[in-house]
Amino acid sequence: MGSTTLSIDDKVTVKRVRAFFTDDLPKLQLLAHVRLSSVSLDALPAHHSNENTAMDKMTRQVQAQMYIEDMVEALSVLPDIERKVIVLKYIQGLQWFAVSDRLHLSVRRLQEIMQKALNDFGLAYDETLRLLDAAD
Repeated sequence: MGSTTLSIDDKVTVKRVRAFFTDDLPKLQLLAHVRLSSVSLDALPAHHSNENTAMDKMTRQVQAQMYIEDMVEALSVLPDIERKVIVLKYIQGLQWFAVSDRLHLSVRRLQEIMQKALNDFGLAYDETLRLLDAAD
């Protein structure tokens, strides 16, 4: 098994992806009118306006739905264990000990897997993350 040390670029990617799951995803779920907390592990395969018009709301909702669809697509290309760790921790909101119990791995090992998973997800979801950053 290789070193678990991440390069500077990897650390930046992991930090950005972690921010996506903790900050951006909850907002996207609200905008898209969807809840992902019940997502099944087996089922996974920039407009700016100050006006609060129905069209603006619909545009933001559709855009949020597209970001979430992109997220599901990015998750689907991850190795199974990486996808499971991200879904259980960030989408279902489980604590590390609950994830450990569910996957029968130590918390330390899960955290190592999570680092790689966040980096891999960041690579797969890069274009959408850039769009989200540009919208801020």
